[in-house]
Amino acid sequence: HGFTRGGCLEIAPHGAHLLSWKIPAHSEIIYLSPQAKFGENDGIRGGTSICFPQYCFRQFGAKGPLPLHSFSCQSNDWTLERGDNDESKVTFVLKDTEVTRKSAWPHPFELSYEISFDPAGELLTKMTVRNVGKTDFEFTCALHTYFCGDMKEMRIEGLKGVEYEDALDKAQPVKVETHTILSLDGNVDRLYGPTPLELRIVDAKKGRSITIAKDFPDVIVWNPSDTNKKALGDLPEDDFNKFVCVEVGAIRKPVKVKAGGVWSASQKYTVGGS
Repeated sequence: HGFTRGGCLEIAPHGAHLLSWKIPAHSEIIYLSPQAKFGENDGIRGGTSICFPQYCFRQFGAKGPLPLHSFSCQSNDWTLERGDNDESKVTFVLKDTEVTRKSAWPHPFELSYEISFDPAGELLTKMTVRNVGKTDFEFTCALHTYFCGDMKEMRIEGLKGVEYEDALDKAQPVKVETHTILSLDGNVDRLYGPTPLELRIVDAKKGRSITIAKDFPDVIVWNPSDTNKKALGDLPEDDFNKFVCVEVGAIRKPVKVKAGGVWSASQKYTVGGS
């Protein structure tokens, strides 16, 4: 699915996956691997993956009962709902199926994912989880976004003083961020939380910034760098330099939704000058 109104947004029905976001004043905002796989059971490398009902932070090889980022990002069972005749907004809905009910997370649910954008430079995404069953359930989730740019030139602001888990440091896995401006010059895999309501990614090379306003509690910062690039079969060898992942989520403390209850969280990207 794609739509334009001065800008351009492309979304794959597979996983309700955001593939591309372009606005007139800037080049591509979102990185998508040229080797991304679009098969029935594949997760798409790049864009924005919807990870639900499990986001498994890879600390020291830890894994949850489901596949790494769970079934929502690999599902072909998403349905598209437009509504309101608004060409700048779409909503995708995923419901439990026989397959999910036989998984390690068997609960009845309804997950909606709303995407709306303004060609001037704003993109809003919202997740809503409804427990349509008769028992409470818990989940973790994330919106796994790859931002396009020179990894070594991009800076992240707003995380100073935030506690984080470092998946690459077994000696001291829990730390506190000391940098006002976080730069990436190698392999990074960190889970921050709880985080401020607003962060900023600055790309001086492209002359732009992306402000992330959100009410998700946690943020993952990730790039495989030269160290792990060969372990990713769907990423060209040198493309780790072309993106940084800044992912909002609810991970460190699982979300509990009572029977009949609803939970939602959103984020808004605003693109401006650097």
